[in-house]
Amino acid sequence: MNSKFKWALGILIVAFFAYYAINFFFYRSEGDKVVEIYFADRITAAHKKLIEIYNDRNKGKVRVIPIDFPNFDFSTNERKEVLARSLRGTGDGIDLFAVDIIWVQRFAKWGESLDKYLTEEEKKRLLPLAVESCYFNGELVAAPLVLVNSICYYREDLVETLPKGKELIEKLDSANITWEDFLSYRKLYKGDKPFYIFPAADYEGMICNFMEFLLSLNPNYFQQYGFNLDRPEAEKALQFMVDLIYKYKATPPVVTKFTEISSYEYFINNDGLVIHGWPTYDMDFINEPFDKEKQSRLKKMWIPYFKDGVPTSVVGGWDLMVSKFSTKKKETIDFLKFLLSDEAQEIFYKLSGHYPVVKRFYEDSVYLNKYPEIPKIKEYLKTAKHRPAHPDYTRFSKIMSYYIDEALKRRLSVKEALNKATNAIQLEKNILQER
Repeated sequence: MNSKFKWALGILIVAFFAYYAINFFFYRSEGDKVVEIYFADRITAAHKKLIEIYNDRNKGKVRVIPIDFPNFDFSTNERKEVLARSLRGTGDGIDLFAVDIIWVQRFAKWGESLDKYLTEEEKKRLLPLAVESCYFNGELVAAPLVLVNSICYYREDLVETLPKGKELIEKLDSANITWEDFLSYRKLYKGDKPFYIFPAADYEGMICNFMEFLLSLNPNYFQQYGFNLDRPEAEKALQFMVDLIYKYKATPPVVTKFTEISSYEYFINNDGLVIHGWPTYDMDFINEPFDKEKQSRLKKMWIPYFKDGVPTSVVGGWDLMVSKFSTKKKETIDFLKFLLSDEAQEIFYKLSGHYPVVKRFYEDSVYLNKYPEIPKIKEYLKTAKHRPAHPDYTRFSKIMSYYIDEALKRRLSVKEALNKATNAIQLEKNILQER
């Protein structure tokens, strides 16, 4: 176990016992009648508000106690490993936990089936795109909590100063800009500021970028070829990522060190023009020490696509799972259903920027009038594609990430990286099958 992981695990343990101690000393007068639900997630302002509402409504009966995974302290990968370690064995101390949508199949062995708790009517309230990630072997093992799909942002004040800047803004605001069009403006740009930033460190966020390029070329790639990356579409996708850095010089090589947070910080501090990210950036960094004036100049835009491909974004978000070890399933399910309510989903949208997972939000005139940006969100979601569902996806993704990182740092050619990734994934499959 490396020192960073030990530190992360220590933070979780300390946080858990801190919450336990606080509640023991401050709530012991309520006695055993109060059922305590431990909920593990990254606790945003929306989470805090909803937990406060729920606890107030259930005062004296049920109390939700959050276990926080702060964005600046835990990468997604670290959070996954710490959570998995906590759930192994009997999973004591966690009743409800949020998982990245690509973790559901891996965590299914620790999750309670929800089929017997959610009625068909309750399931039909949910967006099919959101629910798609919640099944394992035909069984509903999770419930969608929040939804996003990848988008880009641009600095309107900087882009409009470019040659043909107003023309470019019109294209960025439309759904029809190709990578070829986008890079033609790079040729006109003579400044030294970063033109396009995307997170390209060795982690899942970089894989999201690769998936976008690949699925733009062939939306059914993984259904047809599985994790065989020795294909022309995969080669074109990865070669383009490399070319953004070294051929077109649209992206500085330093991005190979960046996750979402560090890429955003670099983008703001260095006056970048366009950045790849998530629609929650509006809220994620609102209280962070970044230049608020610059942030106010950001506008959301469609992700460009290959002219011989289709507009594509990657689905992201978080699902809820009930620990099969929980001794408070009735109360936990009640809290889960509260988080899926129209009220709660609207609060998530307003305070964290995540898209709601309930259909009504996108159909009801009350919400359409209240939030005029919803039609554009609906259009964004039409381009959204899931990463391949597989119990060992996170293992295979880690292999892909390693070798793609080697290509982005020019330690391996694109062909070598994809060949080695394919062979390593096959070897991993063989090992897993022998266990």
